[in-house]
Amino acid sequence: MENENAETLASLQDAGGQTDEQDVVQDTASMDAPAAHGMAVSEPAAESQAAEGEMQTAAPKRTAGERFAAYFTATRISYIAIFTALSYVLGLLDFSILPAVPFLKVDFSNTFVMIAGFSLGPVAGTIVAVLKELLHAITFGQTAFVGELANILMVLPYMLIPAIVYHKHKGIKVVIVTLILGCIAQCIVCIPVNYLLNFPAYLMAFTGSTWREGMDYFLDLWYFALAFNAIKTVLVSVATLIVYKPLSRLIKLTAAKFDKMKDKRAKAKKAGR
Repeated sequence: MENENAETLASLQDAGGQTDEQDVVQDTASMDAPAAHGMAVSEPAAESQAAEGEMQTAAPKRTAGERFAAYFTATRISYIAIFTALSYVLGLLDFSILPAVPFLKVDFSNTFVMIAGFSLGPVAGTIVAVLKELLHAITFGQTAFVGELANILMVLPYMLIPAIVYHKHKGIKVVIVTLILGCIAQCIVCIPVNYLLNFPAYLMAFTGSTWREGMDYFLDLWYFALAFNAIKTVLVSVATLIVYKPLSRLIKLTAAKFDKMKDKRAKAKKAGR
């Protein structure tokens, strides 16, 4: 009897211990569950708060007028004017290289169009290209701006390809490769431009021929026009590579001086207030 009572008491104690342990585990799990649930809820809340903070701290979008003013600074406008003047002067020093097409003349005015594109950006390069042709049309133009328009259409792909790529990927290898691509682009564009504009405008202005006769004349000499543009772009590219480095240093130094002057004026205005 005593043995049986002892065994019964031991079994009850074991059962009670197991019950207590299960209760503790359940209580612990019930305590952890709300905490885990709370963490799950707090994470999206934290993300939404972070997103709201970013929206509040994000800078407001600038208007077109503000972007215009930020781009056309005093420094950039000054260099656009200088490069336009240099391009115009060099455009007057032209010479023929192919007797079959004497009216197609080489000049180095596009050198400063390219430098403007490299140093100031493709927009500035485009402005210089257009302005120097406008000046030429006003002062010496004889084809009612048709010849100048043809020059603009041919130089833009030559300038834009290197200028756009250069502002994203620096390096002399990139410059050389993009200049070659620009040369190829101008040679391709020169075919329709000379056929539709340049040759007809020249013959109409100096020989009294019809527009159709000028187009037919180009078909007889198209390979000379192609060779001329290839030679011209190579010469301008070499000149650009020679001149760009020293000019780029000058541009950076001048820009730094303009920025310092601008900061001093801004500080002086604040102090005056």
